[in-house]
Amino acid sequence: MAETDLDIRTPEIPAEEAAPAPAPAPARRKDSRRRRSRRRWRVFLLIYTLLFLLAGAAGCFLLYRYSAAYEASLPEHVMDALMEETDDEQWFARALGGADLTVSEFEDGAALFDAYCDAVFRGSPVSYRKFPGAWSAKTPVYAVRCAGRDLCRVELVPDGSGAAGFGRDLWKVGEIRSCFTFTGMESVTVIIDAPEGEDVYVNGRLLSQEYRTGEKVPAPDVSELESRFAVTPVFDRWRVEPLYGEITVSDAGGRVLTPEADAADGVIRYLIRETDFYTVTVRAPESVAVFVGGVRLDTSEAVKAEEGILAGLDAYTGGAAFRELTYSCPGLYTMPEVTAEGPRGEALTPLLNEKGELIFFLPQDEALRAEAEPRVREFFDRYIAYSSRAYDAGRYNALLACILPGTDLYAYVHDSVDAMIWASATQVTYDELTFGDFLPVGENCFTCTIRYKADFAATAWWTSYSYDLQNAYELAFVRVGDVWYAAAMSVISG
Repeated sequence: MAETDLDIRTPEIPAEEAAPAPAPAPARRKDSRRRRSRRRWRVFLLIYTLLFLLAGAAGCFLLYRYSAAYEASLPEHVMDALMEETDDEQWFARALGGADLTVSEFEDGAALFDAYCDAVFRGSPVSYRKFPGAWSAKTPVYAVRCAGRDLCRVELVPDGSGAAGFGRDLWKVGEIRSCFTFTGMESVTVIIDAPEGEDVYVNGRLLSQEYRTGEKVPAPDVSELESRFAVTPVFDRWRVEPLYGEITVSDAGGRVLTPEADAADGVIRYLIRETDFYTVTVRAPESVAVFVGGVRLDTSEAVKAEEGILAGLDAYTGGAAFRELTYSCPGLYTMPEVTAEGPRGEALTPLLNEKGELIFFLPQDEALRAEAEPRVREFFDRYIAYSSRAYDAGRYNALLACILPGTDLYAYVHDSVDAMIWASATQVTYDELTFGDFLPVGENCFTCTIRYKADFAATAWWTSYSYDLQNAYELAFVRVGDVWYAAAMSVISG
């Protein structure tokens, strides 16, 4: 067969698919060492991981145990147990037992605390908190409190057993003491204004002088007249503080006072007003100057003007009759000095009548007294002789002969017959008997007074008795011709 140019080629096989050529001997040794190294590393990692897991487990266990020890040693557990086993009333009792109950003598600390418990504590939960400024991890101190107020201070101490583990001690209750005090409570001050010398009581206790401030305050509601006195009334001021509970202020008579309007300044004010004011009543002739408490009374201040003992005697006074003025001065805090002066400045001495009125008379005319006193004495002797025994016609007529007919005095004696029939026989012994204040009222009239103090011994058919009597009379006499007759007689006192 003839040769052709046909090129027959063997297909090429890719290098990666080609069978590897046998490695040289050194390369095979290197691969073997590499494989052994990898096996050792895997074993190391396994052992390391196991050791790490073991260490982690041990750490977790220790942490758990420490956490348990820490939890067991927390002081709050002791406080929780203490709160659980102690009821509210026991806490109140502990707070009261050692409380600083510094109160005034007018309040009882225990009673005040109990009332405070009723008003504030009871019904509110009791809890505890770390005592501010005293708590630390080594010295746990707690405040047991209620309604925002500290009741007791609780101190915990380690028991020293190390029972909690890890060297930690358990806690136990150490000292419990009261930390309640009234100083933080709202208090009030009481101010009392009372008349000078008046006793004042707070909660039933008499205030001693230490509570008097020494301040003098003007008396309230002073009358216009008393405001003009030379010495005006003042009140003592008393101050009591602090007070926490109910307050009762009373005067010497036991009258409980109502406080004045609240000024919202923490002060409660009381005013002891006089319940029995003084009243001064003065009767004096219009020309007499009357002074009350150093103040001269104007005649326009008189509440009454009348003729008095001279009423109905105009025919004998000849226009010389004078009016008697009555002055009334009510609502006085103090009993003032009352004086009077005659037209020429003479000091006059008053009489006190049965109504408590002071009666002044014009200065006495001594010449008239010398002339008229025997006639006045004669009338009075006959009056006493008639009025101190059973009716006797002779004594009756003798008395009427001294009295001006047609007057009220004459009618009084004339109509007394029936009453005097049953009168007891009375022996009169005078301790004092004076005739004075002789004052002419024109040429045919005069006035005077009779004052006496006597012992009376009365005898009736069934009994005997005695008594003392002090009387004063004002009389008016008129002259008819040359004879003086009693025309009016008024009892001043008796």
